[in-house]
Amino acid sequence: FLNFFLISLLVHLILFVSVFDIYFTSPIIHGMKQIDLPVQVPASRLVLFVADGLRADKFYELDEKGETRSPFLRNVVMNSGSWGVSHTRVPTESRPGHVALIAGFYEDVSAILKGWKENPIEFDSVFNKSRNTWAWGSPDILPMFARGENMSHVHIDCYRGDTQSFAGDDSSLLDEWVFDKVEKFFKLAETNKTLGGQLKEKNTVFFLHLLGIDTNGHSHYPMSKEYLDNIRKVDKGVEQVVDLFNQFYKDRKTAYVFTADHGMTDWGMTCIVFCKLCTIDYCDYHLSFRNFMPGSHGAGLASETLTPLVVWGAGAEKHNDLQMPLNDESIKTTRSWGLDPSNRRDVNQADIAPLMSSLVGSPIPVNSVGELPIEYLSMDSKSKSQLLHGNAQQLSEQFIVKMESIKNKTFTFSPFPKLSHSEIIDMNRKVTAFINQEKYEVANELSRKLSKLSLEGMSYFHTYHRTILYISIVLSFIGWIVEAVLMLIHQVDFISSQAKKLEPLTPKQKFHVLSLLFAAGGIFTSLRIFVLDLPPSYHLYCTLPICIWYHIFTQRYTIQAGMMYILSKSFFVQKIALYTTVSVIAMLALVFSFFFRYILTVELLVFGVAIFKTPLPYKTKRYWATVCTFAAVFPMLPTVGRAPNSFLVFGGGLMGGILSYHLRSQKNNSVFSRLIPFLPFIAGCIQPIRVTTAECHIHSQNKHILLPNIDNQTTDSSPRYHLIQLNRQFPSLSTIRIAYMFLFFIVLAFFGVGNIASINSFDVKVVLPFLTKFNHLVMGLLLAYKVLLPYLLVACTLCCIAVVSRTNLQQLCYAVVIVSDVMGMHFFFLVQDSGSWLDIGTSISHYVICMSMVLSVLIFLAAAKFLTSYSLL
Repeated sequence: FLNFFLISLLVHLILFVSVFDIYFTSPIIHGMKQIDLPVQVPASRLVLFVADGLRADKFYELDEKGETRSPFLRNVVMNSGSWGVSHTRVPTESRPGHVALIAGFYEDVSAILKGWKENPIEFDSVFNKSRNTWAWGSPDILPMFARGENMSHVHIDCYRGDTQSFAGDDSSLLDEWVFDKVEKFFKLAETNKTLGGQLKEKNTVFFLHLLGIDTNGHSHYPMSKEYLDNIRKVDKGVEQVVDLFNQFYKDRKTAYVFTADHGMTDWGMTCIVFCKLCTIDYCDYHLSFRNFMPGSHGAGLASETLTPLVVWGAGAEKHNDLQMPLNDESIKTTRSWGLDPSNRRDVNQADIAPLMSSLVGSPIPVNSVGELPIEYLSMDSKSKSQLLHGNAQQLSEQFIVKMESIKNKTFTFSPFPKLSHSEIIDMNRKVTAFINQEKYEVANELSRKLSKLSLEGMSYFHTYHRTILYISIVLSFIGWIVEAVLMLIHQVDFISSQAKKLEPLTPKQKFHVLSLLFAAGGIFTSLRIFVLDLPPSYHLYCTLPICIWYHIFTQRYTIQAGMMYILSKSFFVQKIALYTTVSVIAMLALVFSFFFRYILTVELLVFGVAIFKTPLPYKTKRYWATVCTFAAVFPMLPTVGRAPNSFLVFGGGLMGGILSYHLRSQKNNSVFSRLIPFLPFIAGCIQPIRVTTAECHIHSQNKHILLPNIDNQTTDSSPRYHLIQLNRQFPSLSTIRIAYMFLFFIVLAFFGVGNIASINSFDVKVVLPFLTKFNHLVMGLLLAYKVLLPYLLVACTLCCIAVVSRTNLQQLCYAVVIVSDVMGMHFFFLVQDSGSWLDIGTSISHYVICMSMVLSVLIFLAAAKFLTSYSLL
């Protein structure tokens, strides 16, 4: 059993990690040539303002007095600049948002290996392509754009990390620090000739990261006075910086871009414990709990994904009557802001990177997947067409490199059917000809077509080897379920003894031809992966099912004995059919409870009624039904937007305490009974199963049922021997039912009572009394302790039930693994990487949560076994 437990942990850890290599591998590729833009642009320098955490609606809307919160930028929007809404992607966090803005590609999931703090693979950015870049702001953002070789031209100035506080301080001071630093910097440049000369060079970029709005939103909510006043302060600071540039340069060759990395919700706290991954909820840096304050972000709600975009200055003028396609809701919202929808131009967040490159005249970052929004540019038609063509060439270059990389590493190559290398050459030739013929609209349409086909082709080759991984993981899932079933039936005395009789007498006979085939399959698979130069993790994923199924093959005599046992008892076939049908329905109910929370309520009510069909004492039935009814309310509560309710917390604990003290009056003085009153205050969510356990324990003592003592000698007439005889029988429906109930209460503790079905519905204010500064490790441990503690209590309860009901705990553990793996395989099939980003985040979240529960359950069952086997008093 110990070997199975340890190997099961390893297998499930591999299955847990595999989903990232299958669905979310790094999009970064290398080897592309740089595409220079053959256009003379009017801007010599670019200033990028990023107001971290600024929502589009809070920026554009008018206040209760009908006045704007940002008079300077509002004037730009109305009279001299181009504006719109930038659509971000999940995870809506600072690091991935800034990568999309400045590098032009969306979140690289391989960054999870670095705790979201940095990208494990070097990437190109607008800063890389500049002559010089100066940046001021947060130490969490700026350093990642200054790492790597030949980055001496990127100069950063950050405040201390402990300056970012959530204890109610005025976080707008962070933005004032940035504005003051910029002012002092230009004063220094007036006396420092070397610095002044560098500032006068072309292709210079300035980056101001403004974190105050985000921090105030976390601390006080996005509708708070602090958050809204911070918008006014940022607007005033932007105006001061623009005046500063006008005074220093006096040439009107500066382009300005004002935007945000993500928005923010109105309600409670959030944590994407892994990737939401975890669904993952996705925190800024995996366990950077900056988003645990009242305002949160990380998911795909409109308030999180819609951010403002304002472009003005050299190379950008006001656009009028664009006739851009907007839905009715967007048109209505824009008019409520007091703005003309015909002037609004929405973009994807990654599109801002090629836009900034085009404004300042630098090559587009080679890893960018953004499509240039030429409507923001104030240039002649020929220049716009040339820039759009350059963007298409940059994207098609990535497609070519990716295609050649796959082609050179594959024995049988399947090309992308919509685009080939020769077609790219032909399309580029046609675009050039159309531009020379001044057919700019035709050229632009063909460039856009080439861009879109290149993006589709990159996605095609990015998932080229997915099928082999998919098959390998599915086979591993099925194999480990079969392995658990074999371990379960091996507990039956008849089957284990019969299997030994069926084994060959001579060891040489054990070396079967199939053993050689398994070994050859493993060697061939590893050699193929090595030849194709696939990632090392592929060896693990592809050889895992071979190892599992080989071990199943070595237990073929157990399978044969089990089949003989079942076929020898005709009624067993009917029982197994019944077990299977009921189990499938029950497991589907658990799976669907991730999507429809009311299923948990329905199941609790069914459990409350079904208890009256059992021979348990009437008081036990009454307690169970009462607690199930009360617990059934919690899954129906809203998952987001709710305020913390301390009354429910203390009321639930008080009710549990009263019930527990009532149980103590039943002439029971065991240590277990004395500890019961304190358990509800730890996790009230498991009250039903705890009360039943305590009552069964009392009932068994009143009936004088002898429980096993490890100090007794085992004889044929001893209770311990009788217990063993009972436990070595074929697993009953009771075993499967208890295993299912165990997982049900695990899910209920996590989703139903915990209210964690949404990224932003997890209230983790519990960590605030302990620390308010950044400390990833401590905050992560506190959060994990809060989330996982109910698991331990439910696991302890399972061990107690196993003792009281005289059920084999090992059989229960095997049954739990079977049920959990079937659930995990369901969610593996439901993972998606296309469609809306909210759906993508939700699908990966469900899988991660399910597999995390499996890993946690295995660990906590071992801990519970230890805790319930030794007395401390």
